Amino acid sequence: MLELIDAKAHGWDPKGLQTVSDFAQSAGSAQLMIKHSAGLLIDAKFEAQPVDVFAVQKGLVAILVGMAQEKGFLEIYDHINHHLEPEWTQLSPWDEAKLNVETLLTMTTGMDDALGLCGEINKTWRYNNVAYGYLKQLLEQSTGKTLSVLTDEWLMQPLGMSQTRWRARDQVLPDGTPMTGLVSTAADLVMLGDMILNRGRVAGETIFGDAYYLDDLIKPGSAMNPAWGWFWWNNNQSHFMLPGSDKTYAGVPLPDAPQDLFSARGAFGNFLTIVPSLNIVVARTTSPSSANNSQKNFEGEFWRHLMAARS
Repeated sequence: MLELIDAKAHGWDPKGLQTVSDFAQSAGSAQLMIKHSAGLLIDAKFEAQPVDVFAVQKGLVAILVGMAQEKGFLEIYDHINHHLEPEWTQLSPWDEAKLNVETLLTMTTGMDDALGLCGEINKTWRYNNVAYGYLKQLLEQSTGKTLSVLTDEWLMQPLGMSQTRWRARDQVLPDGTPMTGLVSTAADLVMLGDMILNRGRVAGETIFGDAYYLDDLIKPGSAMNPAWGWFWWNNNQSHFMLPGSDKTYAGVPLPDAPQDLFSARGAFGNFLTIVPSLNIVVARTTSPSSANNSQKNFEGEFWRHLMAARS
């Protein structure tokens, strides 16, 4: 069981960390955990139950894709139609044949939510949850296991993520398949992040052996939005775009945070963030009762507080 460590001995101001925790509570967090390589800096549970972490799930799915490749079930450059039946989109057969696994990871499908053409395939960045849903189907088709079984066998059991599960949402894909949400806790997410921080190893055991894949997670996935890699955000490129907008912003998403930070981010301020230079993993989940309140500026303010706590 993880325990709180002497923060000051590891370069952190305890009063500053308390300010971070207080801010997280006031902003409607369900849980906040910060794990240093030596142990926990913050373990705050304002609400005990697991919550929907929204697009943080994409960070987990990216790891499942890498594990499926490592185990020989697929390749990143496989064409989607090698795994799914053709005509799963509204594209022409020629255009549909251009889509591969990496296309879905980088969100450069060039498709709208009806899966029709609205850009240039493998170039135009557009956040597309519908296309993403078919990547989950591809995982299931290629491995012969359901998403829940895959997640349980490959991640939850090895990492001890006992409070994480998939659940059906009301929305459906064009073929009628329900979309799925990921329910989890900050503690479970930290276990996933810690495995990534430690290059696929936990307690001396290799969970995921493809370290090169972990590097590729955060490389720019497109010229349009170089801050987006394979479902993970980096913090070191010249510009970025945000989901649901075609606007380009100069700089990095979190200017007050370390440049080597990378994150899986979900709606309403849910996130799993890894900072190798600080040897920390940070997970924050948002209370469902606060989800409809503005969380737009939470992450930026959070990092200002956290970096101020460096002693």
